[in-house]
Amino acid sequence: MLNLLASIINLILNIFKSKKNLLIEMSIIKKENEILKRKHMNKKILLKQADRVFFVILNSLANIRDHITIVKPETLLKWQKMFIKGLWTFKYGHRKGRYAVSKQVKELIVSIKNDNLNWGVKRIQGELSKLDIHLDVKTIWKVLQDSRRKGKIKKSLTWKTFLKMQLNSIYAMDCFTVDTILNQRFYVFFIIAHKTREIIQFAVIQNPVREFIRQKIIQFEKTVEQIVYMIHDRSEEFMLNFSDYGIKGIKTSTQAPNMNAIAERFIGSVRREALDYFIILNQKQLENILTKYIQYYNSQRPHQGIEQNVPKGYKPQKNGQILKMQVLSGLHHHYYRKAA
Repeated sequence: MLNLLASIINLILNIFKSKKNLLIEMSIIKKENEILKRKHMNKKILLKQADRVFFVILNSLANIRDHITIVKPETLLKWQKMFIKGLWTFKYGHRKGRYAVSKQVKELIVSIKNDNLNWGVKRIQGELSKLDIHLDVKTIWKVLQDSRRKGKIKKSLTWKTFLKMQLNSIYAMDCFTVDTILNQRFYVFFIIAHKTREIIQFAVIQNPVREFIRQKIIQFEKTVEQIVYMIHDRSEEFMLNFSDYGIKGIKTSTQAPNMNAIAERFIGSVRREALDYFIILNQKQLENILTKYIQYYNSQRPHQGIEQNVPKGYKPQKNGQILKMQVLSGLHHHYYRKAA
């Protein structure tokens, strides 16, 4: 009885085993047909990674080396070893090289450098660490070198940046000419403050020699309490040793009026708003016109360059009757409120 039961169990197991082998053999044949259909005329059989994985999995279920025909049994074993090796090899910890720096971080590095031209890579590295951005100094250096080759890094402090930094202590001086109806030429010398646009002093002279300019600088020196910058052009009369008077002279470049733009703008304003409307007869008349205009310019005229403020300051009047006062015989008018 026991022998009969054992025989029946073996028969059932053989049936299932035969069925399993049959299914595996059918899967092999089907897969090989699929691969052969992809093969083009006169070309080698190309196997995809999915095909290799399929045969490796089948071989783990049953030995198919004797049934597979599309590759050699040795190749199948090789695939199986590679698959197991790849499965148990962890990806992390084997990355070669540095992580790529994002575009936003690169732009930030360039921006920091352009805003602070005297900063080195270590100083930039420290600033980035404050933002929780941690980079090696070599990486920062490479980003700066690439940007420098593309012209994205400023070479030096720009003139505009310098003017903004020293605005409180920058003054400018210049001369412009005025011709009378009798063909007599006068020179108008002036000094203007960059921050307020106030005309600090002016004078009319026929021959602005160096000694005349020196006397004006001495007068100006007495009105300031700190070392200031004085922008001037390369005219011979301006070539003084300004350091003797506690002043740092800044010569503009040749044919570069924009480097003394504030002074040039005043010259344009005084011509368009005053001198162009008068026939100049003599020095006294010219001085009288300039005195009245500069008083209006400093104390009553709003300036676009300083956000419609008045150089010497002006407190808005809220109450009272609005009145007007003529300037330069009605060429301009000053409006104000009469105190109650």
